[in-house]
Amino acid sequence: MKDNDGINKGLSVIYIYVASAIVVWTIVLGASLIWDMHSTKKTTEELAKKEARVHFNKDQAFRFWGSKHGGVYVPATKDTPPNPNLSHVPERDIKTPSGRQLTLMNPAYMIRQMMNEFSELYGVKGRITSFKPLYPPNAPDEWEKNALTAFEKGVKEVFEFT
Repeated sequence: MKDNDGINKGLSVIYIYVASAIVVWTIVLGASLIWDMHSTKKTTEELAKKEARVHFNKDQAFRFWGSKHGGVYVPATKDTPPNPNLSHVPERDIKTPSGRQLTLMNPAYMIRQMMNEFSELYGVKGRITSFKPLYPPNAPDEWEKNALTAFEKGVKEVFEFT
């Protein structure tokens, strides 16, 4: 009987060590998983912010380019009719020597049309908005109102992940 007690006691100690090692290993793996998930989320958010900035800067460069040139003339079509907001511009609508009708497109309209027609190409949607939009469909939604209010208070960027 004494031999069995010694063996049982030895096995009990081994079981305790093995069980303790398994518990510690599980805690280490769990902590590693939590850290990895947190790190991955943070990295993904930073990459998303970077990509958003790149697209915003591209749109800004395009808009600045259009502003620098006073807009661009494009063929007047049903998709790009003369802009009533530019009716005060003397040469808003011109005719080429060959008779082609052109209309002046201002930078905001250029950006809006580009964003509406080609957002799938970039995989990023954007839009121009303001508390006082000249084009009524550019009125801000609730999230945009909050962002615009933050900008008025000096905040430089507003991000939200959903």
